Amino acid sequence: MEDLLYNLGGEGSQEKFEGIYGKAQSLSAFIRKLVGLDRSAVQTAFAAHLKSGTYSAHQIRFLDQIIDYLTQNGVMDAGLLYEQPFTNYSPLDLDGIFPETAAADIVQIVAMINKNAGW
Repeated sequence: MEDLLYNLGGEGSQEKFEGIYGKAQSLSAFIRKLVGLDRSAVQTAFAAHLKSGTYSAHQIRFLDQIIDYLTQNGVMDAGLLYEQPFTNYSPLDLDGIFPETAAADIVQIVAMINKNAGW
């Protein structure tokens, strides 16, 4: 499948493709980065976590930002949860907004979404 992608232009090669688009860890991760992820799929991934407790307005906005990011980009480096714009809600980022177990659950959900993309 990847050979087909690299050679679609007729004169393409994996090296030329990677020079333009970067090296993808998998074809599915590359495609997901291009087209994003269905919002309802991301919401479903977070549904069990959301049902497990009561959340403040800041926590809900934080989770909405994660959902927006994944919807747009398809995958997410969990390290981004400790950078702008996620630190807008707390100078302590993810760990400042959620208790330790909830923060770990969020990171695990993001990791599962990434793993499903082969990233």
